[in-house]
Amino acid sequence: PSGEEYALYLETLADKSGIQVQLDAKVLSIADVGENAKNGGTGKKPVGQPGPFEIEVQKLKGESAGSKKTFTSRYVVWAAGEFQYPKDKRTMTYVYKEGESKPSIDFGTMFRGAEYCLHNSKVKSWRKLPGDDFVIIGGYESGVDAAYNLAKAGKKCQVLASTPTWCLQTGDPSSELAPYTAARLREVLSSGFSPSPKLLSPIRVIAVDKRNGKEGYNIAARWKKVDESLDVNGMGIEMEDAGEEDDILVLQTPNPPILCTGFEGSVAAEADNLFNFPSPADQQAKGCIGEGPLLTRRDESTKVPGVFLVGPSVTHGELSFCFVYKFRQRFAVVADAICQGLGMDTREAVAECRRTDMYLDNFATCEEACGDAC
Repeated sequence: PSGEEYALYLETLADKSGIQVQLDAKVLSIADVGENAKNGGTGKKPVGQPGPFEIEVQKLKGESAGSKKTFTSRYVVWAAGEFQYPKDKRTMTYVYKEGESKPSIDFGTMFRGAEYCLHNSKVKSWRKLPGDDFVIIGGYESGVDAAYNLAKAGKKCQVLASTPTWCLQTGDPSSELAPYTAARLREVLSSGFSPSPKLLSPIRVIAVDKRNGKEGYNIAARWKKVDESLDVNGMGIEMEDAGEEDDILVLQTPNPPILCTGFEGSVAAEADNLFNFPSPADQQAKGCIGEGPLLTRRDESTKVPGVFLVGPSVTHGELSFCFVYKFRQRFAVVADAICQGLGMDTREAVAECRRTDMYLDNFATCEEACGDAC
């Protein structure tokens, strides 16, 4: 279906189901005002039912813009997504201090000059983007998508990627290019296509500066060690020859570099008070999925009972559910937990979800497809 068709489907679903939807509204706060809140930080087990929660919401548009309203709910499902929180100027580190049960988030600079770059989520049209020569920072799905669209628009581009994802063949789409993306990349790299993107990897950008007295930007990047185990021609995609490890490459571009570095995610940006996070050691051991919040087997917060998480930030141990076809299979698990908490009989509904492969609670069946997403 098209985007418009899917939007119509959601509108119809909300209307027929009687779901109350608040549009143009911003959640200002979520407060646990129940008995469990009194035990916060004491290490005691939850007492009885979770919540209730008070959710303060502010209207953003219309005649009542600026007005506030408080809703009360027994449960909260955090589903605020990732896209509206681009990772464009900073990195995140969870900092644990002695005697504190909750980490603080230390926001550092991604690299010097990141503020000169344009995040790919801010581009409305690649064809109408001013300029015809670009450098793309990041080589996963969004980086390759940018390269493909710029090439199709007749614009030159170079892709700087810390890992040559176009060479990976792991069986997990969290760590390699999707077949559709790889096929599009091969299209613009074919011998009869021009201008073709140039792929540089493994290399990490360390600084971006404006050129002294000239228009444009300098981009400094450091070559990483080449992984000899990778088959650089395994997917039929050619890349530029890599430099020596630790050598510095400096590129010039007349236009702001395109950042394709992903998203902070709404959990870390807005809801870190509702979830516990792994220790720094655990984060490092798990790689790029290590920053995901700690959850129960039902995707409930281990910190605030009654708060559930759905979406691409869901992780369990070494398993990542960052793709929609993965995390959507956990929706029914959350719904089942909430409905059971409200005293409902869910057996028939769960059986139907299992029949359609939309109830994933056996992690052993997804170890191959939900592995580490680095």
